[in-house]
Amino acid sequence: MVVLELKLPIQAYQCMAILRRISKNHLIRPTVERDLRSWLKGYYGEKECSYYLSLLPEEQYYIFHGLRLTDKKAFQIDLVILSQRFIFMAEVKNLSKKLIFNKETNHVTKEFNNEEEGISNPILQVKRQKLQFVNWLRKMQMQGLPIEKVVIISKPTTKVETTPDNQQIFNELIYAESLLDKLEELEMKYQKPVFSKRKTSQLVDLLLALHQTPIPDILQTYKLSKDDIITGVLCPKCQNVTMDYYSANWHCPNCLLISKTAHFPTVDDYFLLIGPMITRKQFAEFTHIKSTFVAGKQLRALNLTSNGSKRGTKYTLPKNQLLCPLDEKEINAYTIPTG
Repeated sequence: MVVLELKLPIQAYQCMAILRRISKNHLIRPTVERDLRSWLKGYYGEKECSYYLSLLPEEQYYIFHGLRLTDKKAFQIDLVILSQRFIFMAEVKNLSKKLIFNKETNHVTKEFNNEEEGISNPILQVKRQKLQFVNWLRKMQMQGLPIEKVVIISKPTTKVETTPDNQQIFNELIYAESLLDKLEELEMKYQKPVFSKRKTSQLVDLLLALHQTPIPDILQTYKLSKDDIITGVLCPKCQNVTMDYYSANWHCPNCLLISKTAHFPTVDDYFLLIGPMITRKQFAEFTHIKSTFVAGKQLRALNLTSNGSKRGTKYTLPKNQLLCPLDEKEINAYTIPTG
């Protein structure tokens, strides 16, 4: 069963928020657009694996997408499949055309449209992740299950090349369409359960409890300041940023839309871009609500996690779960707004 659902990376949401809230001619816009395409591409690559995973018997496997833990430093694994017999972990790559592996340097080159670009070696990447995962399991006193690692290439059209003396890399690379065959191979290799059902369930609960979903400081990443961010409530229909709040509703002066919930995505944008906590004063300033009393009332109605009392109350997203995450249809329909 899927215990940790595949979700659009938080960095993709942050890129979307930046593109909504910086000027159309801002110099950083092309970079953010490029990075957003990369995050979306990675998501679609993992989604390709999800199709094959949906064919697995639910009672036999526990599936985690984007599991993020900490062993001295944080590490994230695209795919973890847990059973009583073994742990299968994978780094998923959605890359086009051709990958070239150099044995001597461990360097990997991506070739597309007659252009070459060096990328991180995914085999070394998943190797590091396994080392950190092993250390984490040992600290949690959950060691014992054999761990198998692999790199999954999501596109069957991606060609992998290397020299004749480096063919062993194909033991560490599979295509998404071979995922079920790989798991069947592991079932034959590990036929005896190592963990009891109870201990396996305990490990599942532990992984979920310690899974982290932090929101990075994206303004620092792109060397932006808060002054670069356009404030105000975006109209969900026409994307006008000057919605006005009165008579207990948001009013768009451009398309005349009236909404009670138009500020929800704006709250998400604040947490995605500005910081992990918001006060009623900050909320009033960001949404252009004139009354801090009204702003406080709106914040309390959002069921955010709160700390403090009266004017000093600070609000946070529960476990960084956005108020308005995109559903599958919205993700598929999303187009990158360009200047």
